[in-house]
Amino acid sequence: MALLPLLLPLLLRLVASAQTSSPDTALFVLGDSTASCAATTVPLNLSLTSSGKCLFPSAHRLLPDLLAAKMGLPPPPLISTLNGTAAEAARGVNFAGEEGARGMIFRMGSVGQQLRLATETLQLLRLEAATPQDADAAAAGAVFVLSFGTDAYARLLARGSEADASAPKHGRRGFGRLLADRVARTVVELYEAGVRRTAVMGVAPLGCAPRVMWEGLHLVDGHSCVEEANELVQGYNARLAAQLEALRPRLPGADVVFCDIYKGIMEMITHPARYGNS
Repeated sequence: MALLPLLLPLLLRLVASAQTSSPDTALFVLGDSTASCAATTVPLNLSLTSSGKCLFPSAHRLLPDLLAAKMGLPPPPLISTLNGTAAEAARGVNFAGEEGARGMIFRMGSVGQQLRLATETLQLLRLEAATPQDADAAAAGAVFVLSFGTDAYARLLARGSEADASAPKHGRRGFGRLLADRVARTVVELYEAGVRRTAVMGVAPLGCAPRVMWEGLHLVDGHSCVEEANELVQGYNARLAAQLEALRPRLPGADVVFCDIYKGIMEMITHPARYGNS
């Protein structure tokens, strides 16, 4: 099943639902392997092919590329490929994958590091803008997509020493609370830097991912979705959605949308015939 092309219209509808007076000017992405194959993760498929570490690969194009194309914008290049000029950054940047050491996701390092890079990029654009009004207009017209959590939960749900070594001291459910709080704070900090349009991705039902089903969270038969894993993901998504809902009144002029990837994929799993699968 080609999930990414089916999920893309859902995110586009959510982004388009934001009522703004300015056109889309650029796409900026912060995230994990859902947004860049450069990010490290535990493969969610049983295959260990080159695309096995990317969630929803589609002919080697990931979410940022397809979303940008649908929005009529150039695909945002990885920040590691840019030369640091404002002219390049103004067309959009993919910060995903800049997360430092393996395991940093459990210390929220990847979120904070990418946020720092994003705010520094916005500062550069502001300094290079002809007028402060031009800088404000560019920031207001840019769309920021945040997609965190999948790699963290993939590693948390893995079998063996990697999961044990990476598990946060606050426990699985405590980790979800910490990550939701961190992503919500990132939305606020981007707003303070001038960003007005933000789409936040939830985490997919990883309990239905082939590798998680096969390993069965250490105990199931490997033939059905792992309920405990999906409950953990649902708890995180619900907390994140609630955090964003509470933020909206505090961010005047901002459009913040939550993309419920979990619900979209479960709809496809429950009713495959509707999406061309049997």
